[in-house]
Amino acid sequence: LIANDVSGGKHLSLEVFGGKHGLVEISYVISYENFGLSLVWIDDDRTSGKKEEELCLKETTGLIGSERGVEILVASWDEKASVPTVTVLRQRVKEGQPKFIHICLTPKSESRQGKENKFKLLSVRLY
Repeated sequence: LIANDVSGGKHLSLEVFGGKHGLVEISYVISYENFGLSLVWIDDDRTSGKKEEELCLKETTGLIGSERGVEILVASWDEKASVPTVTVLRQRVKEGQPKFIHICLTPKSESRQGKENKFKLLSVRLY
């Protein structure tokens, strides 16, 4: 799944069920040009609600408070290579429990290389 929008706000919601250990792993591409930052959180609602309005449409330059349950997926780096990377989220999902994982693309920062603003999701795994 690929999102590409310099103004940000693109949102994906996936229904998932917790695995035996409660871990949630997000795999995505990290690259040196045309890639940006996305936010990820887990909740009980299929829609993104206020978090999308408040966070996904604003340029993200610093850390998001963990009290909000939102984590940053950084898909941009300085190495001249595009490679897969994996993040295990801090938030857990109990075994068999239904939840929604939300991922949204934030607006492009002028400090990032390239004219585009992409996020390429490779997989979501719960175990």
